[in-house]
Amino acid sequence: MKTLIKFLTVISVVFSSAVFAHVHLEKTVPADNAMLMKTPEELKLKFSKEVRLVKVSLKNKQGEKVKFGFIPSKEANGTFSWKLPKLAPANYIVGVTFLGNDGHKMKNSFGFMVH
Repeated sequence: MKTLIKFLTVISVVFSSAVFAHVHLEKTVPADNAMLMKTPEELKLKFSKEVRLVKVSLKNKQGEKVKFGFIPSKEANGTFSWKLPKLAPANYIVGVTFLGNDGHKMKNSFGFMVH
């Protein structure tokens, strides 16, 4: 019985540390589901820990890409930002692919609307 308890304790510690080790997208500008009356000046991403960005895409609802100067990051950082071009009134989706310090590849997305 003691062996089983030790085993379960070790498994729970390993599992909980693995869960808490993952990074998440903490804040975005524009915010998820924001309804904006004018084009946002910049796109900002803030993560809970440092990451390397692999891909960031900005597309309108029709799937047309908007170029804004994204280049994959060689250095890990917790915050990233880019100036945005003038956006036409539409719904937009931002897709983000990033790597945590452990090399784990993660994806996230959020959307906003420009009136």
